Amino acid sequence: MIYRLCLIIIVILFSSCKNESLFNQYNSMPMAWHKDSVVKFNFQIKDSFARYNTYIKVRLNDDYMFNNIYLIAALENSKGLLLIDTLEYPMALDEGELIGRKFINIVENKLLHKENFTLVKDVEYMLSIKHAMRLINKTEGIESLEGILDIGYSIEKVK
Repeated sequence: MIYRLCLIIIVILFSSCKNESLFNQYNSMPMAWHKDSVVKFNFQIKDSFARYNTYIKVRLNDDYMFNNIYLIAALENSKGLLLIDTLEYPMALDEGELIGRKFINIVENKLLHKENFTLVKDVEYMLSIKHAMRLINKTEGIESLEGILDIGYSIEKVK
């Protein structure tokens, strides 16, 4: 009886912690992320009265040699550009150890893009992301960013 009660409690806890993901997609990078390569995601929302958190997801491996990443994210719809952000996220500790969820030699980071954000129902949106990484004291961007495996985007309803 106690085991059944414990099992029921565990199931309830895990089901209540589940986020309602309305969109979740990844695009793979071919060995490196070229500075002119733009990753694009197209999506629509079916509920206009809800609030959303949006996330940029980055999967990388030990070939990634920086402690952070700079991204330029542009969100637009059929009427035009809504917003453009230059974002910086930490990717490693000061000692160089990559942070995030680890799977053998792959590390995944779920990076908050927009918090408590409203999107209009049945409108086609497009998010484009490119990297803006540079070496210290250099004005031109890094040609090919090594160690980036996948770039993803997800949208979750705020509870």
